[in-house]
Amino acid sequence: MTENWPICGRKVHLHGGLLAINAPQSNVVTLWPNTLCGKRCEIKIPTYRKMYDGIKTLGLEVVGIEFITHESEAVGESPTQWRLYSNQQKIWANWDATQLWSQIGTASFKHKDGICYDLSKRISYQLTSLNLRLKDLSSSYRNQLNALSIKSKPNHGQRFQDGFTDTVYQKFHSFLFDSCILRDYLSEFIYNYSSKGALREEGKEVTTAGRLYQTLKKNSKLNSFEKKLKEWMDDEGWLKELGAYRDLVMHSAPINIANHRLYCIQEIISLPDFKQAQSVRFPIPSNPDGLYKQRCKKTDFDKYVKELELIATAALDDYGKYDCLEYAQTISTKLSNLAFETGSLSPYKPIIKQFIRTSKGTISSFREA
Repeated sequence: MTENWPICGRKVHLHGGLLAINAPQSNVVTLWPNTLCGKRCEIKIPTYRKMYDGIKTLGLEVVGIEFITHESEAVGESPTQWRLYSNQQKIWANWDATQLWSQIGTASFKHKDGICYDLSKRISYQLTSLNLRLKDLSSSYRNQLNALSIKSKPNHGQRFQDGFTDTVYQKFHSFLFDSCILRDYLSEFIYNYSSKGALREEGKEVTTAGRLYQTLKKNSKLNSFEKKLKEWMDDEGWLKELGAYRDLVMHSAPINIANHRLYCIQEIISLPDFKQAQSVRFPIPSNPDGLYKQRCKKTDFDKYVKELELIATAALDDYGKYDCLEYAQTISTKLSNLAFETGSLSPYKPIIKQFIRTSKGTISSFREA
């Protein structure tokens, strides 16, 4: 049965730092690390495409997948092919958006539109960067979980810090920065091309989400896409919250010490057949905007030395509004969806440049994507 499957190995990154491994042309998926009783957790899948559904039966959520299709990728000579997984109808949201913007860039070049070409290439590049930042963050989770598994001292809810912990938060910082770069690139494109350029003002350039938001707020004739975008930028919107987290880190303090110290949390998760496995959680604080404003006043810093016991207790009790990896995956999906929708504003249909070998040599041509 499996001999007709693609010759492709898959390493599936899961929430909490876990990994599911599927060897080429095998119907067995093995969970890493082993269960707390030292046994392997394995499932069998009926078809190549059913792997993700099979993993979900374990109660686990997929972050992304490393595809290994060549020997050079297996031995480390070339990077594996990593894709963000989005738990929606279009599961490859980032990949689809990246391809779309690359094709818009090709169309812009053909039409000699320098602004559209520059923006589309930047957006395509930044979508790839966002994808890889998520992989880096997920890999740092796995390193932390591997260290924890070697110690073999499972204790649900235990807070701790070791040599891997700060690295995870540093990877999350990098993710926030690249997320907001993409947000700003998309904002610049929307300003120039939404409603056929109706948002543009003479002598004014918009290159950030903040400036686009100001433009949207004073415009009474927004289309449905622009209204939705403004809502996402409003106080309760996800784009507003993303920017607040980035601002907190960039202008105030590392996210894991912005209030009280945040530790890695060891968790024990349940699997079928009464099995259990370890995972890790890295909390991030709630209300980043309020925390940033509070820190800017610089009036409450004495509490860190005068109320040490209270701060320490809060640190050990804090579960966090979000987990770093879960939040990063959610934001990656939302930004990828936004990028894909923004692509519909392009004045040109996406095209692909193809190369054809003939008896007279190699010729190139364009075709619609």
